[in-house]
Amino acid sequence: MSHQLTGTLTDEEYAALAAEAARSGTPIEAVARERLSRRPQAGAVGPTREDIRQHVRRQGLLESIPTGEPDTPEEEAEAEAEAERLAQLFSGGSQALRW
Repeated sequence: MSHQLTGTLTDEEYAALAAEAARSGTPIEAVARERLSRRPQAGAVGPTREDIRQHVRRQGLLESIPTGEPDTPEEEAEAEAEAERLAQLFSGGSQALRW
């Protein structure tokens, strides 16, 4: 059984649905249906930390999720090299000052 529903959205709400539909290549109706199916049920607790991490990663907002573990020497060297590159980029090419 299916039911037809008509509703009113603000411009911002519609724009958010349209943007998500464009990103995923699915019709706006399918995006709205999927969002409705994700709504918490009465008495349900909000999303878990893991739910949020997965969502952020799926949306491409983070390349990696911090684990709290110390960086490896290789990761530290990469971070230092990137910091130096950015410092030179934003300082007009001169060497960065060290504190």
